[in-house]
Amino acid sequence: MEPSTPTLPETSSSRKIYLIILILALIGVANAAYLSIPAYEYWFGADKLALQMMPCDLSDTLSCSGILQNPRSLIFGIPFPMIALVVYPILSVIALMGWLRRRTLEAKILTGLSAGGICFNSYIIYQESIVGVFCPLCAMCSVIIVTIFVLSIMIWKGK
Repeated sequence: MEPSTPTLPETSSSRKIYLIILILALIGVANAAYLSIPAYEYWFGADKLALQMMPCDLSDTLSCSGILQNPRSLIFGIPFPMIALVVYPILSVIALMGWLRRRTLEAKILTGLSAGGICFNSYIIYQESIVGVFCPLCAMCSVIIVTIFVLSIMIWKGK
């Protein structure tokens, strides 16, 4: 006999919260894809102009391309938006499963993954501070992952 996974009450707001997490994760996918394509072209393709004058380049200090073309944007040789492009679809699937199944298990997994995402984003912010250039869309990614973390704890703890 398998141990049952606790389900959330039918009247719980957890389904709405899972839906919000799903939407945030899908925004994260779009954001990561938007940043990954030119970063890939710059580092691995033949297009060294791929990161010139992106729409999110607001100034010398607030610039997506300014950080993405810096070697500090690479983690084990991979541009960090490409790592986010792997993580956000996983978060999306888990949020969808939580929305469909109304279980706390998915909230626990989301909490763990988003906590890891917060650590990852903290490292990115640290690298940005060393370079002195901050990516506005990377900041949006940080806000998204912190929000997913808080919302998943709310589901897990039944708030």
